[in-house]
Order: sequence, then C-alpha cells, then structure tokens
Amino acid sequence: MGKHAARTGVARWTVFAFLLLGLPALVAAGLIVVRGDGWSALSSGDAACDRKLKVVTAASFAPVLSALSARLAKTDTCVRMDIVVADGRAAPDTVRQTGADLWIPDDTSWVGTAPDLGLARLGPNNTVGTGGAGTVLADSPIYMVTDARTATKVRAAGDSWFALATLLDTDSSVRLAVREPGTSGDGMVGAGSMAETIWNEQGMDASAQVLSRAFAKTRTVRGGDLALPRLPGEVGLVAEYSLVPQLTKIATGGAVLAGKDWRVALRFTWFPTSAALADDDRAAALARLLDALGSADGTEAINAAGLRAPRASTPDDPPPGAEELPALAAKAMPFLGAHHVDHVLATWYAEDRQTDLLVVVDVSDSMADPAPGSKQSLIKLVAEGCQSLEGLLPDDSRLGLWEFGKQLDPPRDYHELLPAESLTPTHRDATVEACKNLRTHSDGTGLYETILAAYRSAQDNARKDVPNRVLLFTDGRNDDKGSKLTLDGLSAALEESADDKRPVSLSVVVFGDAATKQSSADLEKALEPAQGYVDTLSNANEVSAVFIHVAAGGLHG
Repeated sequence: MGKHAARTGVARWTVFAFLLLGLPALVAAGLIVVRGDGWSALSSGDAACDRKLKVVTAASFAPVLSALSARLAKTDTCVRMDIVVADGRAAPDTVRQTGADLWIPDDTSWVGTAPDLGLARLGPNNTVGTGGAGTVLADSPIYMVTDARTATKVRAAGDSWFALATLLDTDSSVRLAVREPGTSGDGMVGAGSMAETIWNEQGMDASAQVLSRAFAKTRTVRGGDLALPRLPGEVGLVAEYSLVPQLTKIATGGAVLAGKDWRVALRFTWFPTSAALADDDRAAALARLLDALGSADGTEAINAAGLRAPRASTPDDPPPGAEELPALAAKAMPFLGAHHVDHVLATWYAEDRQTDLLVVVDVSDSMADPAPGSKQSLIKLVAEGCQSLEGLLPDDSRLGLWEFGKQLDPPRDYHELLPAESLTPTHRDATVEACKNLRTHSDGTGLYETILAAYRSAQDNARKDVPNRVLLFTDGRNDDKGSKLTLDGLSAALEESADDKRPVSLSVVVFGDAATKQSSADLEKALEPAQGYVDTLSNANEVSAVFIHVAAGGLHG
C-alpha cells in the first residue's frame, strides 16, 4: 500500500472512530488528550514540524482536521495542529484561554456572542473578510423528524419551518425536541431559525412569544444524544451529519421534512484571530490549512465526517447516506445575529434573563380605551403583562414600577409604586400586587419629563455587567402644558446624560393608530442620543409578547 493510501486509511479510520465511538473512546485510545482544565486536545501532525496552529473547533468538525493532519505535516510547508474541542457557548472562553489562532465553530451565529476575542473582521455585509474570516468550510442541513401523523399536519400547514412554529403555538398535540442550545449548534440554530421565521413574518415581539410558548412544550436533550422524537406529536430537530446513521431506525412509521421555505443548516465557519494573521509564520500556516480544506482532499474529509462541502465543485452534493433525504429549500436562512441568539439562550436559561428593569406605565384616561381587537382596556393588558414579569425574571434581577400622568407627585409627573429591588419572594409578591392594581386616574401625560427621569434613575441605579433597562408604556401623547421640556429638549438632555459606563436600554411602547405612528417616528428620532427604541403596537396580542421579549433580551432588534 502506497504512502498516500496509508495516510488516507488512517485519516478515515480516525474520522469514523470519532463519529462512532465519540470523545470518551478516543480518549481511552490515547488519540485525544483531556487536559486537567477540561479541554479536549488532539495533537496532529509530525512533531518535527515547527509551524504549529492552535485550533478550537466543534466536536463534529474535529474529524475533518484530523483527517487532513497527515497531509499537512508531510510537505515542505508543513502545518501541525493542536486541536481543542469546544462546543456551544463554552467555545469563546476556550478560544480566549488557549490563545487559539483559529476558531471553527459549528455555526457562524456563535461569533456574535463573543465580540472581544480579537477575531479577524468580516467584510462589508458579512462577506468574507481578512484572512478568509467568515468562510463557510462545511455545512449540515437541519431536518424536522417526526411521526407520519404529525408530518401530515406540518405539510398541511405549509410544509415549512414557519408551519412548525405556528403549530407549536396553536396545536397542543405538537411538541418539540432539540439538543441543548447552549452546548450545540444543532439546538441553537434549529430553535433559533424556527423562531426567525416568525420574526420575519410577524416581528420580533411575536417571535419571542412563540419561542417562549414552544419552550414550554420542548424536550431538551442534553449530552451527546440526538433529538429524535420519542412520543407521537414530537418533532425533533436533527442535523444531517448525525441523522444519516439513524435513518434505518426512522424508516418505519417516521418522516423527515426539510421545510420548503428555508434551508436551515449549521455553517462551520473559519475565524482566524488578528494576532495570528499578524505573525508571518502563523498566517502562512492558516493560509495552508484554508487551502487544504478547500481542496479535493478537504472535500473528501468533510464528506467523510457527514458534512457537505460548499466550496466543492458540486457544493450541495449530499454526503454518503444522505441521498434519500428530502430536497432542501433554495433560500438559505441567514445566520442568526447576536440579539437573536440571545433570545434563544435567554428562553432556555433563566440566568441569561438577569436584568435591572424599570417598568413605567401611562395611567392617563386614554389608557382605559379598549385595545384594538380586544374588549380589554390597554391598562388592563399592561397590568397582566407586568404581572408576568415576576415569573420571567430570575432572583438576581431588580424590578421597579412607576406610574405617570400629569402632576401625580408634584412637581413630578410620575409616582414610584415599587422601588427597584431584587426579586426576593417578598418583592415578587409586591410586584404582582402593584401591577394588579394599575388603574387610570390622570387627565394628562407628562411623557417627555417622565422618559428623562426614568432614564436618569436607571443610570443612577446601574450595576456593573448587569443589563439595565427602562420599559415605558404610553398612548404616545405628551399632554402636559405646564412642562417646558420639548421633544428637542428631551433629545438634548438625553445626549447630555448618556454615559457609556452606565448604559441604559430605553424602550418606549406606544399604542395607537396611523396618526400615532408619525409621532412615534418623531419620538424615536429624539431618543437616538440614548439609542432608544420605540415599539408601536397595533393589537392586543402584542402586549404580552412585549413583556416576554424584554425579559428575553430587550426590545432592540
């Protein structure tokens, strides 16, 4: 057997061993070393090669690098890799602590959660940037796996990811199974892309609400197990690389759907560090590795790992065993932005919802009007949403409540109903009671004065590294003839008060008709110095969604 055949045989054995046996077995065999700090490191290549790269990558991509290691080590321009396996939200810390030269996560979306890693910049509009940053090396479509009856429901509803999201929100018999989003791209991208379809069609508040409701019906699969359905009605979101070996188990009585609206997939993406690119030797090693991953041998290694090679001559050719899977949609789901990833993680993990939140509610007479499409008054809907915050925020959050109108606490237009304090059992009870008792009792609205006072109060109570938010509900009118503060004056005062060391997320929720939308646009422009946001609601259902959205990461989209 020739040297190339021998090397290829070893590489393929390593890939299949990784996929079939997993990390524990390879550790036992001595192929992967688990260091005392918990990282899994695979050293590849000839020890005599002094051109070395530290690479952090997902477990599902490590076999690709292992398969290429022999070829890279035996040339005049040799490259030796120290491969560290880290998945999910733990990966950025691993990149930082190891001083890695290169990060290859299992999806592009993860990069938005780690803005301080010193990674090379993407190009304009997220195009490939310096040193190939942002190059998608491989991908793996995500499918919906379920029983035949539930598949019929999804097809009847549109045979799409949007259909799945809608059914999870409206059909009590349809449930979800995903791998844990914080530890796998499979779970984060699967759940996030499903919610993204609602975001695209109905807006970010509705998306947060649907995701929250879906979570209540979701089985989260932890560890390395797949999110295959266990019970009738359950839809599992499974990436192709792990689905193909299980297809024989699904064939009887099961169904696999791809979704006709979006091609949802993991994108294994190249992110070198700026420091590595600034070093001539490491930059050359990175270029050598990137070229190898795009070569015929790279395509072979990618396919052997169960992944697709988008840079190959036939980029959407399925890997072996995936030929019988349903056709994929032509339109690719864009990778999730940082705020969108935050929504997914905050939905799954209560600690991610820690925030200091000041809720400010307009109690002028117009808030007693019925909400569009509802017999309930605006103030009652806000009161109900306000009460829900008690169950959405973790104990280490702080929550305060103000009401405002005209001269409620002279000379102030606002009145503090509840001080901003940690959510102890006592404060939780007080929150529910204070929200429940919200009533209209003012014939005016000192909107501008109250916005400025709430913003400054939040600044004064800021805690380091804790998100700090003001959420204000109003009819959109500034009806306080005794106030000298104009819209331009509010903007100037916010500009003067803004402080990067005490950031405040300022969101104003406005109820109203088309005429109100213009005043909302004027108000949002005035809030620009504080990076404020105005959310104009048009129906009653959007009110509860706003509270879920702010708890899941704030209203800024």
